[in-house]
Amino acid sequence: MSTKNQQPSSNTPNVWSSRLELNSLGTDLPNSHAPGAEEPRRARSSKIEKEIISAVVVLYAGIIACFAGLHIYGLTLG
Repeated sequence: MSTKNQQPSSNTPNVWSSRLELNSLGTDLPNSHAPGAEEPRRARSSKIEKEIISAVVVLYAGIIACFAGLHIYGLTLG
C-alpha cells in the first residue's frame, strides 16, 4: 500500500493526507474571507451545539429519574 499523497483530479480541496495536513482546504471558495461568509456555518454549528446540550440534559434527567426510582423502591422494601 502506498503512503504517497495523491492529489485529487478536480478542484476540490485536499482535506486528508497520510500526514494529516490541511494544505489546500477552502481554496475553491471565492470570497471566503468576506464578512458574513461564516454565518451559515455558524448557524449550523450553533444548532448542533443546542441539540447536543439538550440530549445531555435529557440523559442526565433520565439518570436522576432512575436513581430516584431505585431510592423509592428501596424505601418500599423497608
